[in-house]
Amino acid sequence: MFRGESEAPGGKERFKVAIALLPPDRLRLEFFGPVGGPRLIVASDGTTVRVLRPADRAFDSAPATIPSMDRLLGLPLDGRQILALLEGRPMCDPDVTEHQVMTKAAVAFGRTLAWYQVTCPPDDIRYEARCEDRGGILRQATVREGISGAMILQVEYGDHEEGLGPRWPRRIRLRMERSRATVTLSALEGPEAGDVPEEVFSPPVPEGFERRSLFVSLAAPGLLGSTAGEER
Repeated sequence: MFRGESEAPGGKERFKVAIALLPPDRLRLEFFGPVGGPRLIVASDGTTVRVLRPADRAFDSAPATIPSMDRLLGLPLDGRQILALLEGRPMCDPDVTEHQVMTKAAVAFGRTLAWYQVTCPPDDIRYEARCEDRGGILRQATVREGISGAMILQVEYGDHEEGLGPRWPRRIRLRMERSRATVTLSALEGPEAGDVPEEVFSPPVPEGFERRSLFVSLAAPGLLGSTAGEER
């Protein structure tokens, strides 16, 4: 469970979000307001994304495409890329990830700073990240459009898990260029590894729910759900 805060030209919003991830591309996000149960559930099995809005007893579904994810979450990324973003790892397979040592003269004491620049082969996006050690924890990353090179988002990671096992970030700060919004996620519980049933990512439609065009009525962009409970 994460506490979220978004700040955009239109104001600030606070929310909570519970996140379940199953590689390579399955995800579920449940967005909560200040009180009560989830106001919006977004679940994708990698092929189809389903949206549930319990307060209105409404649901909708669509192919799990980049436009669908962009509409719901404000992130023009596919499921694999969103998983990598939230887990704090490069948006490409390890065997094609490139690491390059970078250096910069420090302002004081005549020291030289060094870090690893992590890049993925250019595709529909251009991904670049920074870490202190080769194959180590990512501290920050940028995602740009593949053709134009225009900035999509910048991300900073912090408060990583300690000890053995995955070193997932417990704090994620996203800056979305298009919407001029900043979203900060801070862990309240977890994250932790565990067995997640596959049906979590393809939830059945509860009895009494009606299909509505939620992809149209939800406020745009999603900004990770901070405005997703509002209608136009």
